[in-house]
Amino acid sequence: MEKSPERGLNIHFMDGSTVKVTFPTQSDDKYKRKLMLEEILKRRMLMIEAGDAMHWIPLENIKYMSVYPAAENTDAGVIKGAHFSE
Repeated sequence: MEKSPERGLNIHFMDGSTVKVTFPTQSDDKYKRKLMLEEILKRRMLMIEAGDAMHWIPLENIKYMSVYPAAENTDAGVIKGAHFSE
């Protein structure tokens, strides 16, 4: 069985702390991935299963998130080719 490529998520919280999460591709279906993102935004909650536990993170506690690698096909409203620094 071929191993799924790893994806990553850096969550930067309002208090200045950061959490790094790695995970396999959740779905190859672009439509399912879009629905998953819409569900996160609707619930205002990031839900992560890791280490035999569920973690709920309210979006209001998050300053910003960085997801990698960047998606090849993104929505029209995404700024591409940018350089990000803090």
